[in-house]
Amino acid sequence: MKAALRIAVVIGLLGSSGVHFYLWTIEGLGFLAPLFLLNAISGPLIAIGLLAWRHRLMTWLAVDFGVATLGSYAIAETVGVFAQRDHFSTFAEYCATGTELVCIICGTLLLILDRGARKNRSDQQPKPEYTLPILLARKTETSDGGERGF
Repeated sequence: MKAALRIAVVIGLLGSSGVHFYLWTIEGLGFLAPLFLLNAISGPLIAIGLLAWRHRLMTWLAVDFGVATLGSYAIAETVGVFAQRDHFSTFAEYCATGTELVCIICGTLLLILDRGARKNRSDQQPKPEYTLPILLARKTETSDGGERGF
């Protein structure tokens, strides 16, 4: 189940990045074009990290990517950004919204499953007892050639 969710998040990241790259190639974005390029580059990097390093940090980055991208689109849709206001009407907007929702929902489920697995793993294994290093048993040489305990 976790592998399927991880693959779904990767597909969502790559889909959103592909849409942002396509939108970056269209003229008329103005000063927002570098932000579209940033999304187009960061999505595959997070996807590679999610597949290569199975740590919850990468899952958090994927969820945050989806939340930030979808949140910025919602702001652009409702209030507008610097006198530019989008209209939810193109196929690219539908695809980007869907892929970002996949990142958010599947990433959140993956985080929940990881937390449950970590909790179960910690219940089964006894916690190691931590002791201070024994520094008192170390012997050092004195100036007269003898040894003394430290």
